[in-house]
Amino acid sequence: MDPNNIRMREFIYSLIDIKPNITILDLGCGQGYDLFRISELLDDGSRLVGIDSMENSIIKAKKNYGQDVRINFINHNFAQDIPFNDDSFDLVISNNMLECIKDKQHLLREVHRVLKPEGQVIFAHFDWDSQLIDGDNKALIRTITQTFNDWKQDWMDDIDSWMGRRLWRTFQDSRLFTGKIETHVLTNTKFEEPYYGHMMIRDFESLVRRDMLKAEDYKGFLDNVEILNKSDQFFYSITMYIYVGAKS
Repeated sequence: MDPNNIRMREFIYSLIDIKPNITILDLGCGQGYDLFRISELLDDGSRLVGIDSMENSIIKAKKNYGQDVRINFINHNFAQDIPFNDDSFDLVISNNMLECIKDKQHLLREVHRVLKPEGQVIFAHFDWDSQLIDGDNKALIRTITQTFNDWKQDWMDDIDSWMGRRLWRTFQDSRLFTGKIETHVLTNTKFEEPYYGHMMIRDFESLVRRDMLKAEDYKGFLDNVEILNKSDQFFYSITMYIYVGAKS
């Protein structure tokens, strides 16, 4: 994993109010990396649950981290209620999931319900329109990034490339939490694996396969990126916004 991505995730973990025997729910846990890393910070009496709507992700999470008896992974459709009783968790955490949910306020009501009194909530989300890539063709770079940011992929129920900047409004609309916004900027100056900017720019090629971008435009953009990288001038960044709050 990109060391800058790891640094960003560690910043998010540092916002957790860690205490003995803590119970944590991760919404959109993916393949389980965040819960695994958080579990390394906790005592043996802690309990961690990860939920994801992608069955393949849950299978991989169980394979990768299921040996830890404190961690449980569940495949679940977020259009339904969270499958836990009221006041079950000390912390509900989520990373880059909220934009994919159609009824965001229903999800926040469910988060509020399963949180213990004065429980903590941490929701992190990239603002996809904050992606910055240096290059010689500003118009083309803007077109490519905005086309990718607004692409609703098949597995997504909803999309909002401004979800990062809308975290505050979304939580304020719920009137269920009190909190604040933290920010972290992920920056890469190398275009190579395993850096996040490399992965994203390579993923932009998906637009060509779906006739959303001309192949020659993508090639011209990529060639320019690689030239800048060879002269140690490549630059990529994206901003992560984090809502850190408590159950009202």
